[in-house]
Amino acid sequence: MSFAREVKKEVLSLPLKENQIFPFLFGALHGIADVVITSDGMKVVMQTQMPQLLRYLIPHLRTRYQINPQIRFYEKSGIFKSRIYVLEITENIQPLVEDMRLLPWTEDFAKNLNFSDDEEQAFIRGSFVAKGSINDPKKSRYHAEILFQEEPLARLAQAILTKNEIKANVLAKNNQHLLYIKKAEDISSFLAYLQATSGVFYFADSRILRDLNNSVNRIMNCDIANGNKSLMYCQRQLEAIAYLEEKGYIAKLSPRLQDAIRLRKEYKDASLSELSELSANVLGKYMSKSGISHCLTEVMNFYEQLTSKSKDVGKVE
Repeated sequence: MSFAREVKKEVLSLPLKENQIFPFLFGALHGIADVVITSDGMKVVMQTQMPQLLRYLIPHLRTRYQINPQIRFYEKSGIFKSRIYVLEITENIQPLVEDMRLLPWTEDFAKNLNFSDDEEQAFIRGSFVAKGSINDPKKSRYHAEILFQEEPLARLAQAILTKNEIKANVLAKNNQHLLYIKKAEDISSFLAYLQATSGVFYFADSRILRDLNNSVNRIMNCDIANGNKSLMYCQRQLEAIAYLEEKGYIAKLSPRLQDAIRLRKEYKDASLSELSELSANVLGKYMSKSGISHCLTEVMNFYEQLTSKSKDVGKVE
């Protein structure tokens, strides 16, 4: 089961206060309800992949509008097969349609909605369980969203979240309006606002693990990059030493530089720290890491002076 579905199930397990019923229904119905006018009259049709949502709505609809809807389902064919649950209301339609402003829709109604804080929370919860989604933090990028048919409702939801210090943006998409949240901190706050406690803990644990893995990967990549640079520099040192040996310059160098050369030749891939630790066994005396680094730098400078002179001579010739 997806993380989004788990969060919705948790939200649907929460009871509603009496004053929260209308805003929850309003948010949910404007997400999944359509008013259908046929030759037999008008009916309200709700469709969703979550039967839990319809079962949650039915008692409130039955009590508030004296209706007795039934649930049916059909199998959706195609690449992504799924079961769609349908709730049809054909009796006492007018009070429901007018109360929820399903038809006709006017922007002024959304502007005139005056919800209290807990009613705003219920509206967001209803909107989310109807047309919301949230990515699993273990599997994908951080992202949560709610799709609205009407822009004023999307803007209302955005204002409610902003008031609760949750940054959300609204984007027009295929004649609909998508409210989305991208930052991990805001998504965590959004889950807390929905009162999805288990979702908050799962998201926090997943985020910690993900950040830890990313940190480990960065360190490993850094170590690999540093290791590659170290190997390349060791190879350059060995090439320089081979050149100096071929030209007979090694014996002319100071004993300290010769000691550093000896260490590098015996331990071709060792780091400076490792060469320092091995120096007492190889040389019979200790050489510090900085001392070895200084000596090998002098060797490289000497090598580069010699090779640059030979290039200059070649140009003159």
